[in-house]
Amino acid sequence: MGAQLRTVGPGDLGWIISMHGSIYAQEFNFNSEFEVGIAKKALAISESKDPFNQIWIREIDGERAASIAVSKASDGAAFINFVLVMDKFRGSGIAMELMQHLIAYVREQRIDTIRLETFNCLINARKMYKKLGFKLSNIPHESEHYGLILEQEFWELQLLS
Repeated sequence: MGAQLRTVGPGDLGWIISMHGSIYAQEFNFNSEFEVGIAKKALAISESKDPFNQIWIREIDGERAASIAVSKASDGAAFINFVLVMDKFRGSGIAMELMQHLIAYVREQRIDTIRLETFNCLINARKMYKKLGFKLSNIPHESEHYGLILEQEFWELQLLS
């Protein structure tokens, strides 16, 4: 069967929401507010009429292995969501591959800014964003998020033609 990158189909949004909720609770101790936030974002992206907005699933041998999404922010920038790789597929380069796919897609759409939100506890994700050329675009400060005191970070990548 091999690997396949596809847009979302039946059951995928529920999977994205559920996996984010359970993985972030298990690995980072986020409370259920995080899962609710993911659900709201997934619904907003999937109900959007903007054809730019996309959610992709990476399957390996018929099994969901990872997800990523992009939507257009109010200022026209691209915004990344749902970067998630299931534990058994981590370390294989899937997250980097999905990010590169998304960056190429944004370039094709002639959008020159990509943004994302993350937290200081997501150490591996932050390393990947740096490697891809993303730069921290805010001064992080500690505040309560999902039942924890975290530094919320916004990162940005400028695509030059």
